[in-house]
Amino acid sequence: MSKFEQTCHVQVVYKLLIPAHVVRCVCKEELGGLMATISGNLLPDKSANSFGILDKVVAFRSKRLRAQEALRSRHDASELLLKERTAELEKQVSQRYRAEECLRELTARVLHLQDDERRHIARELHDSAGQYLAALQMNLSALQRESSTLAPLQAIRVADSMEIVNCCISEIRTLSYLMHPPLLDEVGLGAALKGYAVGFAERSGIRVDVDIPADLGRLPSDTETSLFRVVQQSLANVHRHSGSHVAKIKIRRDAEQTTVEIGDEGRGIPPGLLQEFDDCIRLVGVGIAGMRERIRGMKGRFSIRSSPQGTTVEASLPNR
Repeated sequence: MSKFEQTCHVQVVYKLLIPAHVVRCVCKEELGGLMATISGNLLPDKSANSFGILDKVVAFRSKRLRAQEALRSRHDASELLLKERTAELEKQVSQRYRAEECLRELTARVLHLQDDERRHIARELHDSAGQYLAALQMNLSALQRESSTLAPLQAIRVADSMEIVNCCISEIRTLSYLMHPPLLDEVGLGAALKGYAVGFAERSGIRVDVDIPADLGRLPSDTETSLFRVVQQSLANVHRHSGSHVAKIKIRRDAEQTTVEIGDEGRGIPPGLLQEFDDCIRLVGVGIAGMRERIRGMKGRFSIRSSPQGTTVEASLPNR
């Protein structure tokens, strides 16, 4: 190689590598060794074609960078939209949760007021109407003792009136007891359930087996009332819907909670209907829904297990 050719070679390499736009835009991987080939073998008569190749490489690189920038912009826009949508959904979920909490608190308040009103009405029935009927019964009894001095038609009317009064007294006592049994306030849940089970068996003809520990003791008034209402409603459902001739009541108490179970040997609840009730899609009945809301409103647990061999309702409340 001549001295002139060596000088040209050095000048070409200098012109290709020094310009800033070439150094920034062209990377070694993309050139694929092209720079090494040009720097080692480029002669002056090939410089125009070499610059054309570099221009294409630089143009490709610029186009790729623009495409990446556009993709990055779309990605950032998608991320922003996703964050906004997620925040909106979280807000909606939070609002719904607060609404459900408010509804649950309102339901608990309504049920509490309902229990107070039932207690008041039961006491009024017993203390007012019951006492008036008892006085009327005593007067009719006095007339019956003097029936020998009455005309036959008058004696019959007195006897009929006595029978009507006895029926009214029995109905008022039953209604008063169903609204709020006095034993619940006086001696507690265990005794109240035993007495209620006896009366229910007499009225319905359904045998009721009761398993209540002797050392159950007293519970908070709201807890006793709520568990009693669960038993009351469950036995009513056994009588109306199950077709069972047997019902069972069982109470368990540990250091943290008290659990009551009411079971029967009836036809059970269809699985699809029970699943819809568990998922809050459909109500099995107003009474069952009321029981569930009552127990959940007091931070307890409520569940129903059912099969063709029978149904079991279980409710648990903390011993607070």
